[in-house]
Amino acid sequence: MKTILLASLVLAVTSASSFAGTPWINARQNAQANRIGNGAASGQLTPTETAKLVQGQVHVQNLKNQANADGVVTRFERARIHTAQSVQSARIFIKKHN
Repeated sequence: MKTILLASLVLAVTSASSFAGTPWINARQNAQANRIGNGAASGQLTPTETAKLVQGQVHVQNLKNQANADGVVTRFERARIHTAQSVQSARIFIKKHN
């Protein structure tokens, strides 16, 4: 079960092609995916918590894909993605330390 969740996490984060205009967003997404994977592997996260965090990562990835649909990620779109990533980061911390 854990391997399926980890595989889906990796697939969700890396499924979209790497956009040249969003390297910091990509790096942060990968770091957060690693935090979730490490928490699941170490037992800090239950399968339910892991699934919810993966859904959050997919949401942030969807925001990024929508922002880059026209080929340009504006300052407003970057701020929105950054906020979503900050919320997701806080959720990861809370779930790993409860």
